[in-house]
Amino acid sequence: MISKKKILNYSEILTFHGDFDKKNDKANILLLLPKTRGPCGITKFKKLIETKFNLLEYDDVLSDKSNIFNEFETITFEDKALLVNNALTKWGNVNFHIVCHSTGCGLGTFLAKNNKKNCKSLILISPWNKKDDDFRFLQKKRIKNAKTLDSVSFLKSEYKLLYSTNYIEKFKKEFDNYISMQKNKTIDYSFIEKRLKVIINCNIGKELCKLELPKLLINALDDKLMKIHHGQELNKTCKNSRLITLKSGGHMLTETRAKDLTMHINHFINSIGK
Repeated sequence: MISKKKILNYSEILTFHGDFDKKNDKANILLLLPKTRGPCGITKFKKLIETKFNLLEYDDVLSDKSNIFNEFETITFEDKALLVNNALTKWGNVNFHIVCHSTGCGLGTFLAKNNKKNCKSLILISPWNKKDDDFRFLQKKRIKNAKTLDSVSFLKSEYKLLYSTNYIEKFKKEFDNYISMQKNKTIDYSFIEKRLKVIINCNIGKELCKLELPKLLINALDDKLMKIHHGQELNKTCKNSRLITLKSGGHMLTETRAKDLTMHINHFINSIGK
C-alpha cells in the first residue's frame, strides 16, 4: 500500500460537484459512480436524488484526468478512500449516506470503513462480492478487448455487457450517435487494464461483512457483469443488510432504472434518519 502520508498530499486536487448542507432538513448523500457512461448518462438519476437529498458527488473521472495518480503504479480502493475521506474534512463534521454503483462500491466500502463516525449507511448498486472464476474471466476479457479492438468495436462490446439487449434496441439511435462521436478516440489500454485489475484484486465482501452500519444492496436479474449471486452472497454474510433485486435494468441501473433506485434509496434512508 502507498504510504498514507504521501497519498494525502493529493486530497485537495480531487474534484467534487454539489454540496452537503447542515442548514436544511435533507439528509446528505455522497455519490460514487463508475467511470463508464452510456448515451443517456446519469443526469436523470442525479436530478431525482437532488429533489430528496443534499448531493455531493465525487468525480472519479475528472480526478483521474488531473494526472495525480500517474506516479503510482496502482492505486487501490483503500488508497483512494483515504484521499476522499481526507478531502471531506472541508465540509466539517457532517453526517452522510454513501450511494455507490459498480466500481464505486469498492471505494464506498473502504470509505465507510474509514469514516464510521459520519457515514450513516451504505447503498451499494450492482455490487460484486469476490473474484470468482466467472467474474475474473469477464474483467480479463474487457482488458483484452481494450488492447485488441478498435474504439467502435470496444464500445459495442462494453455496452453489450453493461446493458440489456432490450435497452440497447430501445435506444439504438442514442447508442449509435454516442459511439459515432467517440470513433476517433484512442483507447487507453494501460489505463483500462490498471483500473480493471484493481477490481479483480479486491474482494469487497471481506470488508463489507465487518461493517455494522445499515446497508442496502440493489441489483438486477439481467446484470451480465455483476451477476445476482454477488448481491445474494453479500446479503447472507453482511450484518444489517437488505437486498432488493430488480427484474430488469442490466448493470447500469443509474441510467436504466433511475426512478426506481431513487424510490428505494429514499425509503431506506428515511427509515434510518439523517
